[in-house]
Amino acid sequence: MITGLPTQMGKSLLLLTLLLASSCLFAADNEGAAPLPAGVCPLNSGGPSLLGSQWRLLSIYGNPVPAELEINLTVGEDALHGSSGCNDYTTNFKRVGHTGFMMTGVEKGKDVCRVLPTVRGGPTINVGNWEGSYIRTLQRAGSVQQEGNTLHFYNRSGEPSVVFAKKFGNS
Repeated sequence: MITGLPTQMGKSLLLLTLLLASSCLFAADNEGAAPLPAGVCPLNSGGPSLLGSQWRLLSIYGNPVPAELEINLTVGEDALHGSSGCNDYTTNFKRVGHTGFMMTGVEKGKDVCRVLPTVRGGPTINVGNWEGSYIRTLQRAGSVQQEGNTLHFYNRSGEPSVVFAKKFGNS
């Protein structure tokens, strides 16, 4: 009869379980992400560097942004910043895995948004509604892909959320 085997096996299984749990916690935090070289934007998903690039919002979940409304962003090393319609904003992000990211907080001004006219007697644009929708949607972003002169953000479920057009010059 072998004595102590069940106890030794139980200890081994417990140790293995603890080891796996701690490695999963580490992986969930870092997702195996290696440090990036200086000057490379962690927002990238393997494409050209987005660092310093500027973009104008085209649509939110397929709804086109009115031409009269200026919502934009500039990509920094660990934050996106720009105008959300009537307020300036900054949202920080951190890299998750090799191709993803997670927004970690947003700061924006507290100016009251105005209503913009389109054409005389025509519909108006509630800038506050657009600003709120944009900020909420951007905070749920988890990946991005550049396609030519457009930048497509996807929410954490992989659905397309916001689309931007590249800004050139002072436009």
